[in-house]
Amino acid sequence: MTQTFNCPNCGAAIEYSGAGRTMKCQYCSTVVQVPEELWREQETQQTVTQWKKYVMIFLIITVVLPTCLSLFGVLAGLFGAVIGFLAPVFAVFVQFFVH
Repeated sequence: MTQTFNCPNCGAAIEYSGAGRTMKCQYCSTVVQVPEELWREQETQQTVTQWKKYVMIFLIITVVLPTCLSLFGVLAGLFGAVIGFLAPVFAVFVQFFVH
C-alpha cells in the first residue's frame, strides 16, 4: 500500500511504498526520513502477513496432513478387508479352473 508524505525541503509529495526508512525526494534530491508512523504501520502490516503465513503452514501440518493420511489409512484398510474377503472366493475359482 503506497502512502504519501511531503518533503520537508521543497514540499513535494513523496510516495512511500514501505521500503526503507529514508527516501530521496525526486524533485530536490534531499534525503528525507520517512515519518515514523508510516514505516511502523508498514512494518506492522508485514509482520501480520508473515504470521498469517506461519499460521496457515501450522494448520496444514497439524490438521490437513494428518487428516489426509488418516483417510488414506482408512481406504487402505478397507481395500485390505475387501481383498481379504475376496481371496477365498478367488482361490475357489482358481481351483475350479485349474483342475
